[in-house]
Amino acid sequence: MNRKDLKNAIDILSHRIEQKNLELYQKIISEGIEIPSAIESPDDFSLAVLHPWNKFISALITTQIGDNEDVKFILKNFQFLEQNFEFYIEKIEGLACSVDKSRMILRAIYNFYKTGKKIEFNYDQEYTFHLPKVVFTNHESIIEFYQGLKGLRYGNNIQYLETVKNIETLTPQSK
Repeated sequence: MNRKDLKNAIDILSHRIEQKNLELYQKIISEGIEIPSAIESPDDFSLAVLHPWNKFISALITTQIGDNEDVKFILKNFQFLEQNFEFYIEKIEGLACSVDKSRMILRAIYNFYKTGKKIEFNYDQEYTFHLPKVVFTNHESIIEFYQGLKGLRYGNNIQYLETVKNIETLTPQSK
């Protein structure tokens, strides 16, 4: 399935879900059930809304993209990953092109887990503004930080903290 087909399928599904949700919402309102009273805690919201949504997203990824757990993790946690890579790129290398660099890194990680091809940036190409220059410049440092973030996301911060300790030793460039 190509990008256009996937977008169309999601649009159709989203429209159907939206229609069903509107019907359900109207039914709930007409019966006098108030949603805020049904969701009394973050746990209620997570179980009622987020958990089913995440199951749907996982099934979509598995059926349309593949069953690799790291690919699923990257797609489902893209913003979390991007913001963390971007934070340290900005801190060490400065703000310039930090978004381009973090997105390039995430594309490289995604491709590594999809294809098994080791991350190697081409610093000899004509344009390198999108490549990190000081931090996250090689496969090992990128995957180590990614694995640390993955652990952190699941409640285990040990590898993340060790990786951050190493990053903190890098000298920031002039900004």
